[in-house]
Formats: sequence, C-alpha cells, structure tokens
Amino acid sequence: MPRSTGASASDDYDPSKGRRVPDEDAATLALEEYLASRLQQIGEVPPEQKEVKGLKTGNGWDAKHVSEQVFKIEPISIKRATEIAVSANRRWTDRFRHRQKDFELVGTPVVEFVPIWKVEGFHECYYIRNSSYKVDVKNDVVAIEVEGRSRDLILERKHSRLIPAAIVDRLQRLSAFLSNESKYFVITDGLELAVKASETELMISGAGRRLTIDDEAELTSWNSTRVFDEADMKVRGAKTEIREPAFSKEALLTKFREQVIQMPETFKQILSNKLQITELKRIYVPLIKVPLQKGLVRREVVVNGTTGELAQARLLELFD
Repeated sequence: MPRSTGASASDDYDPSKGRRVPDEDAATLALEEYLASRLQQIGEVPPEQKEVKGLKTGNGWDAKHVSEQVFKIEPISIKRATEIAVSANRRWTDRFRHRQKDFELVGTPVVEFVPIWKVEGFHECYYIRNSSYKVDVKNDVVAIEVEGRSRDLILERKHSRLIPAAIVDRLQRLSAFLSNESKYFVITDGLELAVKASETELMISGAGRRLTIDDEAELTSWNSTRVFDEADMKVRGAKTEIREPAFSKEALLTKFREQVIQMPETFKQILSNKLQITELKRIYVPLIKVPLQKGLVRREVVVNGTTGELAQARLLELFD
C-alpha cells in the first residue's frame, strides 16, 4: 500500500458568502489585485473572442497537487465477529436442539480492508458581465443627467382595463412630466465583477460506485485511525488483506470537478477559476470473512467490521 505522507491543502470557506473567509495569503491578495485591475482595464470584447478563459488557481486542477490522507476503520474484535457469524447460521429450530451441532470456525478469519474515497472542496469563478439598472427618481423630477449624459425618464404606468390602451398612452404622454406617478431611468452600460461559487463533497467506493449519506454512516461511523504504512493495518487474531482502489485518484477528481464546477450562464469575460480540494481521504473499511463448517458443509460468512452486522448484498455490491 502506498505510503501517505502529506495532508491535503485546505482553505477556510464560508458558503453563505460564497468565498474564503479572511486569512488571505500572498497568492490570494495578488489575485484580488489582478481582478481589480482587469475590471478597470477591460473594454468591449468582440463576440468571436468570448471564450471561457481565466487564471486557474487552487490545487484541484491536477491530481499530482493533491495529497490524500489514509485512514482505517477499527474493526470489531475477531471473537465478536465469529460469534455473530455462528449465531447467524444457526437455524431457529436448532436453538432448541442442544444435541444439534452449530457451525464451527475451521480456519483463520480474514479482515479485508476495502477502500472508499471522500473528497471535499469548492470552486470560485470570477467573471465580468454587462448589466442594466433601474434607478427610481423623485416624483418632481422632470429631467436628469448622469455622468454627462441625459437620461430618458420612464413612467411607471398602470393601465386601466376599462380604458383602451391607445387612449391611456395619449393621455399619459400629454401629462408625463406633470404626473405624480413614480418615474425611473435605466442605465444599460453597467459592467459588473461577479463571482459564482459552489462547494460539495463526494464519496465513492474503490470500485467507483457512489455512496449515499446512509452508506457513509454505516461504513465510517466507528472509530477511525490514521494509517502511515502497511504495518498499521494488522489485526490481532486474523489475516489481513488490503484491496487497493480500482477507481483512481485522477478519475475521482475528474468526477468531483464535474459535480462542483458551475460556470456562469452569461458573462462578458471569465477572469479566474479557483478549484480547491480541502480534504481528500482514502478510508479502508473492514469486512471480516469468517470460515465455518458444519459436518461436510462449509461456508464463508462476511461480517461488516464497522457495525458488527452481517454484510448485506447491497453493501458488498458497492465494492464489486
């Protein structure tokens, strides 16, 4: 099993504000200065040049820049797992026949550690967009000039259903600037710096199957221990097997990017994309295989080493 030596890079993130909380490092300050300067400098962008471009920051774009932490879930005792397996294979009628022999342990139980991936992170996209604004003015205003330009005033008209619209239009035009109705003007050349942010977490088995919140609770609810090398995976009284994930870290981060990245629907120009992985864990979950025999009949019972219950077919399918 590969040695895990590094912790994943982490930033504090406030989802209610859609960006990192204060504690900026030099890179973040430099990015903010860049965004501010671009907002001042940018001009009209021809339609043929409107491409999704921008600085890519954060560690989530390249799997080589993300280090996973490795954990294992401490399994229940082998003695307890054996008792559960024997009890589960005792028929209800056999419980009242003391002369009837139970299934007995006929070999050394095997603890197979199967992997699941857990990744958390966020995406921030800074972009520039055109916008228009409706600005209300006081009722006594009859003309207005903003930044050296005269603006057309528009009345908030409430048409009567009993009077034809053409007649209402003519009457309102005659009394437009003497009216007490509310008035506004529109600014159409606004330029906004906006941010679109999202965060999420993803749990996938080593076989590439997505796990639900209930699956996570069932598999990882017990005590977990940090693993640094293969010796940390040994279990007293049992053989140990370690199943490495068939679903690679690269494939995991690709699927995570598909889920977390939400680009703006309309924009003038993309300035930057930050994809930050705040947590990446490879967690090994114990499945305890107990070999039993009764007469000439042999069978292997699989116990969920986290919950102490028989492993259900649905659970086993997550790792096949």
